[in-house]
Amino acid sequence: MPLIESRSGSIFVETTGNGEPILLIPGLGMDHTYYRFAAPLLASDFEVHAVDPRGIGQSAKKAPYSVESWAADFADIIDNIGHGPMHIVGSSLGGGTALALAESRPDLVRSLVVVGGFSELDRAATLNFGLRARLIRKLGMCDEVADYMGLWTLTREFINSEEGYAQMKANQSNIRKNSAELYLAFVESVLAWARCLPGQEQEPKFTTRLPNIKAPTLVVSSDNDHLIPLELTAIVSANIPGAKLEVMRGFGHILFVEHPRETVTLLKSFISNLPKR
Repeated sequence: MPLIESRSGSIFVETTGNGEPILLIPGLGMDHTYYRFAAPLLASDFEVHAVDPRGIGQSAKKAPYSVESWAADFADIIDNIGHGPMHIVGSSLGGGTALALAESRPDLVRSLVVVGGFSELDRAATLNFGLRARLIRKLGMCDEVADYMGLWTLTREFINSEEGYAQMKANQSNIRKNSAELYLAFVESVLAWARCLPGQEQEPKFTTRLPNIKAPTLVVSSDNDHLIPLELTAIVSANIPGAKLEVMRGFGHILFVEHPRETVTLLKSFISNLPKR
């Protein structure tokens, strides 16, 4: 069944393939089609579960929207599917959700892959997300906001190609299915996750909890990611015991759209080298 119950209501899960189960968590404001190129490549080896997080796509619209609440939903999903523990893959904000899931429910996580993810933000990234929120408050989900997001998440070279520009437009169309109010809540969830909202000044960063993660972990970044640069993603790998860091040279932020084949190859290699159970 594509709709599976969680504590927040029905969550849409697209399931394809056969093999060990793998859960794909998309980036900010995106539905399961974030993995439109990667899922078919993975389905030859895995039972692939690509999700619409709470509030997005065909899933229930129920506040609160936070990294922690999304992680709790996905724990319910794994329990209800009944094939756990699963390999967990999260990209961008989905990487933060994957970290929260692995830290809170280690029994459900066979391995962890975090792509362009983060456990805290620096000043520049905080300003970036804060500006995005201000633009949405003033302009709504308009063309200007969509182009702003596209320019920060995809590389210049990719956008300048015809195929890359078409995929940027596809991402924008996906994101603009969200209302301005919902998408603003999702952006604020990023700032809350990074402990960057007013009143969070004394809260410890989630980075301090990363040593609790025991699952075999692969962290993937790019040296050309301008939204979540290598320096931020490397904090994740440096604080998870035994985590492996892989740096894609010249790639951007949304690796599963710009370079799905190379990214999936890296992911499959990591999982194939895990100790057998």
